[in-house]
Amino acid sequence: MNAYLNKSQLALLKRLLKAFFSLPYSTDLDGKDAETLLKIAKGLKGGEKSKRKELFDIVYRGIGYSVKTLRKRKTCVRVDLQEQRFCDVKALQAMHSSGQATAEKQGALLLGYMKDRIDAEIKKRAVTGARSLVLLKDWDKSRENYSFIYWEEDFQDFVQTLVNRNKKGEIEWVLQGAGLHGRDKLRKDAEGKSIRLIRVHFKHNQIFTDHDIPKNAHRFDIDAKRRDWEEIVRLLV
Repeated sequence: MNAYLNKSQLALLKRLLKAFFSLPYSTDLDGKDAETLLKIAKGLKGGEKSKRKELFDIVYRGIGYSVKTLRKRKTCVRVDLQEQRFCDVKALQAMHSSGQATAEKQGALLLGYMKDRIDAEIKKRAVTGARSLVLLKDWDKSRENYSFIYWEEDFQDFVQTLVNRNKKGEIEWVLQGAGLHGRDKLRKDAEGKSIRLIRVHFKHNQIFTDHDIPKNAHRFDIDAKRRDWEEIVRLLV
């Protein structure tokens, strides 16, 4: 049974997305637009707003929420998400320069930085948890048929699990040309390669985390035809 959105919340989100993609100036649904629609659908309106460099997009009733959206095919089972609000340039550059000795040291520094950042932000914002709201989207060439996948994660637990697994020696760290990759020593893909768990791109100061899409994620489709301004006016009159 899905535990992310109840029936009325899911129905409202579908209507909001249909309305958004019907607008004459609708975009590909960037992070701020996704944040706005999810705040309405989940009833988080009125929550504390966040500044650009703060970790949470929304703070509401003791929970810090981070909204993440990406275009992905609806058949996907794993996804890598950019952790934009973690990307403090100075912190990542310092980590890279101090951790050049080994990939393992850099991996430990990366996870330690993420854990410390979450813990500090939770204390600063006086919340009890950190939660990711993930909305994947896709559309066909006509831009009239859209598909979505939505789920939520305890992001504090996600990072802590990586920290714990790394201490057990279950993560393989590999330095590549552009950055650092953390791979699962205990899990292989169909080609026998270790599944990636996390990566950091040092040049662009970007962190990406890899996630299995839960089996109980909300998967749904909508149809929406972009309206011109004359149509919008007629519908509103």
